[in-house]
Amino acid sequence: MSDETKIPAPIPVGVRRIPGGSRLVLDAFAQTVIEDVLNALLSTDRDRDLYERLVALAELDPDERALRPEHRMPYEELVADLAERASKHTHLYGERGLDLAERLGVNAVQSLPVGHWSAEAWQSWQSVKADAEAAAAVNGGAAA
Repeated sequence: MSDETKIPAPIPVGVRRIPGGSRLVLDAFAQTVIEDVLNALLSTDRDRDLYERLVALAELDPDERALRPEHRMPYEELVADLAERASKHTHLYGERGLDLAERLGVNAVQSLPVGHWSAEAWQSWQSVKADAEAAAAVNGGAAA
């Protein structure tokens, strides 16, 4: 099995095994968020002020930045406004959610200590699943 499993979805999700469990690889999701932010910044309609605010921040010198309220980043409000316009989720339809759950489960079980009750439960579920898939294959894909 490869180091990373891709779960196809409207925005694909990668799952990579790590010693403690799983790492979700969200490259395609990150690209979608960046595209949303750029679209908001470059929009010529209602979001035009976002671009103007970005330019104003870029033009601040260090002394002007130091005049900001204590504990406030100079771009904090702009980030919040851009985050409102950026993608925050993707969908996993049908079996894709189960595919993700299974991959996460495999990685989690492999990180558990030997003899952990969850590992035994997982192995039992895998055995039942394999039996059900074999029965479905024999019956031409119909549920038994």
